[in-house]
Amino acid sequence: MKRASWALFAGLALFFLAPLALLLWQARDPGLRWTDVWLAPESVQALAGTLVTSLGAALFAFTVAVPLALLIARTTLPFRGVFQAIFTLPAALPPFILGMGWVSLANPRAGLLNLLLGPGTFDIYGRLGISFVLGSAGLPLVFLPTLAALSRIDSSLEEAARISGATPLRTLFAVPLPLALPAALSGTALCFLFAASAFGVPYLLGVTASPPTPTLTTRIYGEILMGQGGLPRAVVLSLELLVLAAGVLVASRALARRGQVRLSSGKGVSVRPMELGRWKWPLTAAATGTALVLVVLPLLAVALTSVQPVWGQLTGLSAKHWSAVLSNPRTIDATLRSLLLAASAATLVTLIGLGIALTRRRSLELLAGAPYAIPGTVLALALLIAYSRDVRFVAFERVTFVLALGNSLWMLLVAYTVKHLAFGARNAADGLAQVDSSLNEAARLSGAGPGRAFFDATLPQLRATLTAAFVVTFLTCVTELTLSVLLIPTGRDVLGTLLFELQSYADPGSAAVIACAFVLLVVLLQFVQSIFAPKEAR
Repeated sequence: MKRASWALFAGLALFFLAPLALLLWQARDPGLRWTDVWLAPESVQALAGTLVTSLGAALFAFTVAVPLALLIARTTLPFRGVFQAIFTLPAALPPFILGMGWVSLANPRAGLLNLLLGPGTFDIYGRLGISFVLGSAGLPLVFLPTLAALSRIDSSLEEAARISGATPLRTLFAVPLPLALPAALSGTALCFLFAASAFGVPYLLGVTASPPTPTLTTRIYGEILMGQGGLPRAVVLSLELLVLAAGVLVASRALARRGQVRLSSGKGVSVRPMELGRWKWPLTAAATGTALVLVVLPLLAVALTSVQPVWGQLTGLSAKHWSAVLSNPRTIDATLRSLLLAASAATLVTLIGLGIALTRRRSLELLAGAPYAIPGTVLALALLIAYSRDVRFVAFERVTFVLALGNSLWMLLVAYTVKHLAFGARNAADGLAQVDSSLNEAARLSGAGPGRAFFDATLPQLRATLTAAFVVTFLTCVTELTLSVLLIPTGRDVLGTLLFELQSYADPGSAAVIACAFVLLVVLLQFVQSIFAPKEAR
């Protein structure tokens, strides 16, 4: 096991620590002062755009998610399971797809809402639109931890408040909300980090806005496009984004520790939903309207755009975009390439994550989770600097190993795997914590060796958690945008880059077809995952 630990550490050092160290070393260019880059007017504007849009997204997610979690976890709100599924759905969708939906709805000239209500009624471009879309996409980051914290609070505390004379509304705000608030704030910090690291939505809604709304990620992308001349400035700007992410992550960790709801030893949790009385149906209508606006409406807009003969016109429906996309060799190649890369990355994440969890080394688990906390732009830039040229290793002065990742799909596979390794390590560790060790012991007493006992007794118990890690990684990588745009080899496409190109420059109708196909894939994989889930979890 010690050898396995060292091998896993060596892999993480080679593909994460070393590129990050080279990124920091690259920033030591004596001819380039960090302060000159950071204080340049365009850089200050980019930082201001990042802070404003990220704060806006985090505040929006907090304002919407906390009341929804209270209603679903602590009241008799009808259709609570349906609402929970809908508000969790953005976690499985790329934010870029929600952005596409809102462009179709609220483009000031050709958006569907503006066609119905008059030009200029809604304008999704600019800081407000970016904050709204990223807040909607990051809603599950606040909603899910708040819901989990609320589900661990004993209802006897609320009953005591009611006996003391508090109204139902006063009870909700006085008992469960303060207890769940640290978890909600921790999720809000993660939503801020998610928004600050985003690239697709700020590019889609900010670069073409009037006036433009730059962010650090779009600014870094623009510097990289300049080639060698802009690469040093991109490195310095990426370090600014890295410092911002690190500060938010530290705050998030502190809030997460405070957000743990502790129960007395040996005491179970009794959850009795609070009756809503005459507020039952008005609150149901409010939750329904929120679900329609934030999740259902933009996805329907994407579906409608895919069957519009001409984007921005409501004259008839046609399947020409579907037939054109599904018969286009470029689309087929990009789809097969994305599916292969996503399946390979998901397999590696699941297997390597299981290996890390089996070592039982906390330091290795933390190292595996670190890349996910780093903005994708920073990780992609670090890998570009480290592996844009072939790396040679000479062993015993005779054997030479060449690591050729530059301008190849292998670079993208490495980036996908390193970035999402936290999914595999975290899920596997959680699964191992719940394994019944008596089954493994029984297998050993029956004569099975350590390996046979693991495969026959332990591994079947990990099926659900490992399947979840595979599915989440696969869905995240199929249409991944930030890493793909920066690392894709010349002349190759994956679904993320093709979606980005079609929506931003060429054909929104064809982009909508790809987005619809991905949503259908999400639904299919969620169904497959439910089949593999334990019966008690269904």
